[in-house]
Amino acid sequence: MKNLLKLLFIGVITTVVRVIGQLSIPAGEQTVLQPSVFAQNGTMPLAFTVYGVLAYSFIAALFLLIRNQMGGNRILQGLKYGIACCVIWIAYLWEPLPHVAPLDRVTYPIADSLALLVMGLLLGWLLAKPGRSANRPIKRKKQNFFLPIFAITGCFLAARLVQYLYFDIYSAFDYTTTQTLLWALLTGFAVACVTAWLYQYIGSISRIKTALVLGGLLFGVDLALFNFFMPLVFDADIPDLILRTVIDILAVTLGCLTFSNKQGAPERG
Repeated sequence: MKNLLKLLFIGVITTVVRVIGQLSIPAGEQTVLQPSVFAQNGTMPLAFTVYGVLAYSFIAALFLLIRNQMGGNRILQGLKYGIACCVIWIAYLWEPLPHVAPLDRVTYPIADSLALLVMGLLLGWLLAKPGRSANRPIKRKKQNFFLPIFAITGCFLAARLVQYLYFDIYSAFDYTTTQTLLWALLTGFAVACVTAWLYQYIGSISRIKTALVLGGLLFGVDLALFNFFMPLVFDADIPDLILRTVIDILAVTLGCLTFSNKQGAPERG
């Protein structure tokens, strides 16, 4: 119960920071997507706030999956998790989409990153575990991350090609093909690097569970909650949004199967 209250508190503060950031963003104009039902009936601020508190609380809760394996300064533990979330969100905010204005590629990453960094600082303060003793460091077997990073990047790129060519998802692929493919490649690489970093802290579990935790939870839940901020603002195609979210998650999870089985119990020096 104590952790739940802390997570809700973190969700509230993070949402407040994000709302302040949103109010600081210059109002833009776009004619591609219609306003959401919330924007039309004037309830978007309330809907955004409620959803934001829940979404940020859930994202913060994912930190509990890795905190027991992390060492070092508590604040830095939370901050590093916040930065990992920032990398994913910024990558997706840079996706070439018809309704995104050039200025939005700067302002929204700044606003979202600020909120996630505050979330990370609060996680470190309220929920991180004390660092391990410097006299008894945890030694782990070295892992070769080349194959997982290559596999996750490749799976993500292939999944996006399938979405663009066969499912015709909402995108700018038809008229900015090169830019869109470059974005998919770089985003896949960014996701791969984040999951490789998170892999070090998920405990001793099987290969399949490793993939499910990394791809399905730490990446998947974060992505799903990020994506569904969009229908609060725009009249988005929900089936299209669900499809792209599910396929991206499945692709990353499949790539995560290339991580080796967890190396057993940590060896103490």
